[in-house]
Amino acid sequence: MSIEIRALGPADAMLFVGLFDAMAFDHAREWKSCYCRYYQTACDFDAWIKRTGAENRDDALNAIRAQTMHGYVAIEDDRCVGWVNAGDCLDYVRLHDELSGYVGSGKIGLTICFVIEPSHRNKGLARALLQAAIDGFRSQGYDAAIALPVDRPMADERRYRGTMNMYREAGYIESERHDPVVVMRLELK
Repeated sequence: MSIEIRALGPADAMLFVGLFDAMAFDHAREWKSCYCRYYQTACDFDAWIKRTGAENRDDALNAIRAQTMHGYVAIEDDRCVGWVNAGDCLDYVRLHDELSGYVGSGKIGLTICFVIEPSHRNKGLARALLQAAIDGFRSQGYDAAIALPVDRPMADERRYRGTMNMYREAGYIESERHDPVVVMRLELK
């Protein structure tokens, strides 16, 4: 079957949570309860740790339906097999301090989390999701897009932010390094 990549919309809410519901997250079991809400919650880390998977799942469903959670989903046979969290930098409240120096007065997009079903990994799906996000940022008039990959070769669990090579291939350039996190930027105008 072919895979359709589209912007996350209210009709995709249950497909989106289904991706997280079905995955084991063997490499980092605590991620199963995230539902990609970590960077978009304002609570401190201690409060985050106490949140349940059910709370995060409900929060994700509500945010998707309210259209305050943005990104792109990969759909195959009426199920979500991949996702990238991609939106305006200002939407990621947990990262406000880290991102403030990169936003300025411009409209800056951010890709932060990729979740790919294991059977679809290493087949170019993350790159396709990234390209959809870049195209979306361009069509919405963004000035630039940034990414925060982790440059640590043995840290497979940190690939959820995307890889350095993936961003370089898409035209991003390294603008700063805060070992092991690298700030990469793509000018869109």
